[in-house]
Amino acid sequence: MIDPTTQDVMKLYLEHVGLPTELSPEDQQEFLERESERIAERIDNMKVHMQDQVLTRYVRENGHPAPHSEQVGLINQAWAQATDFVINEEIYGKLPEDMEAYPPDQESAETEAERDRARIQVHRSNPERWRQPVNCEDPATSTRQLQDLLWEEKPSRFRYYAVHLLQARIEDDQPYPTSREHPLYPSFTSLLDERVAEYAASGK
Repeated sequence: MIDPTTQDVMKLYLEHVGLPTELSPEDQQEFLERESERIAERIDNMKVHMQDQVLTRYVRENGHPAPHSEQVGLINQAWAQATDFVINEEIYGKLPEDMEAYPPDQESAETEAERDRARIQVHRSNPERWRQPVNCEDPATSTRQLQDLLWEEKPSRFRYYAVHLLQARIEDDQPYPTSREHPLYPSFTSLLDERVAEYAASGK
């Protein structure tokens, strides 16, 4: 059975692409279920493939299998990337590039909110989601305050990524800097500098 996340995204797909109009309502439902199951199966297969890839790469680079706790992290990340890859290709890749092309009267505020929730849910397990903040939950006030404490003097683009990186780490229960003296502060600053440079070079 397809998971709730994929069900939500399938709703998004159908809102903008639609079911074959020549089908009866019963056949449309059958088509939807068949497509949902196909996508779910493809996600499962991709998870296996990417899990094998990442564990094999670790052995090749380190000369031994990853410790159990690290294996769990690698597998979770591989699974998130697999889901993200298939959903992007199967669904987001078929949506219009510019969603704003839809006139306001064709899309209600609730429909837009549902679309945003579905997109955020799809990326919820991806630890790299902060790189595209449109895929993230809105940062909490406390996270914004921490970001101000750490990087108040940085440009707005840097701080835009910084607050979403901190929020993602908090949501994922992962370590993050809490002061400028924190051991992670330099590496986080470098990571954010790299993302800003990446954006400046590519525009995305």
